Amino acid sequence: MIPAEIRSGLQRQGVTSITPLPPGFSGARVFRCSGSETLVLRCWPDGTAVERVHEIHSVVSAVASTLELLPQYKPIDPHGSSLANASLANASLAIDAAGRIWELATWMPGQPLEDDAPLRSIGEGAVAIAHLHDALGRLGRWHQPAPAIAERLQRLAWLNQHLPGCLATDLDGRVHPSVAAALVRACRLLQQRWPTTAPRLTRALTPLADQEFPLQYVLRDIHREHMLFSAEKVVGIIDFDALRVDTVAVDLARWATSFSQFRIAPAQTIDRILADYRPTTPLFRQSASRQFDAASAADPTSGIPGSGLPKSGIPELDAPEFRTLVLTLAETSLWISLANWVVWLVGESRQFPDLQLVSRRLDRLIESVDGPTKR
Repeated sequence: MIPAEIRSGLQRQGVTSITPLPPGFSGARVFRCSGSETLVLRCWPDGTAVERVHEIHSVVSAVASTLELLPQYKPIDPHGSSLANASLANASLAIDAAGRIWELATWMPGQPLEDDAPLRSIGEGAVAIAHLHDALGRLGRWHQPAPAIAERLQRLAWLNQHLPGCLATDLDGRVHPSVAAALVRACRLLQQRWPTTAPRLTRALTPLADQEFPLQYVLRDIHREHMLFSAEKVVGIIDFDALRVDTVAVDLARWATSFSQFRIAPAQTIDRILADYRPTTPLFRQSASRQFDAASAADPTSGIPGSGLPKSGIPELDAPEFRTLVLTLAETSLWISLANWVVWLVGESRQFPDLQLVSRRLDRLIESVDGPTKR
């Protein structure tokens, strides 16, 4: 239910009707708002820190002021005073009386690509990611070890401790029938492959853990459902929950693994993405008259962690080491994702609103890790 104080703010924005949208995995609640313009209302999952949302909004707002592919945030309560924190009334987020965080943004047009999209379309997405990375990179680039590598090594070690107990658990009557078949397949595959795959992935990542890479803000979860197309062109990018400073290879790996093409021919898919990952035509808003670098000095981004660190250059995309990094991150992420789902469903008994969606996710992960491994 949308609180009365949030509904009042929406009315002041000209909203006349509100339609709930299907839930995803994040725990957020999302609504389509119609009226003088089409907007999207989002309630962040319980427990989300206000500081984290402010960081995301600061980065996205700085880029959206010039890059037309990103939504723009709208104030929910520009004239009211019924929100829990009146000082946030003119900001890009609002907090209701129960402490929940709400945001309102412009609705982005278009539709995601299909799972079996051709390489040509996947390459168009890589072009859009290049434009986005170029814009985000102007907020700052730094040389440091990549968090993505350390996080994956830590997760592999954690899963080595917790996954075996889940795989040994009798699933009969323990999980919902909607996910039982897919979960059994996942457990069987992990029982067969995890003992050799986890050490191999650890060996591949360990030499990279202390190596310094060019880092900048990236989305970290730019998969096919978060990029919107119209007439075979990218028209919008959505969902910035995972945005942090990391290597751009994370986004390229995540984009690649969204599609069946990667399951069929991983090396060919990565090669096409890397070939197209170069900006060609600017995608900046016509109204933008100032240089983008001015945004990094303005108040909206003053809270960005590390914004005073020295900048560095774009990584050498043609280097074989970069290609290897993208492929390694892609494969590692798929195996970790599959193992995570088993732990969440079996070991932690987590609940999800759409179990059919969970089952489909498991099926695609199984197909991805059990498909061709030719590099």
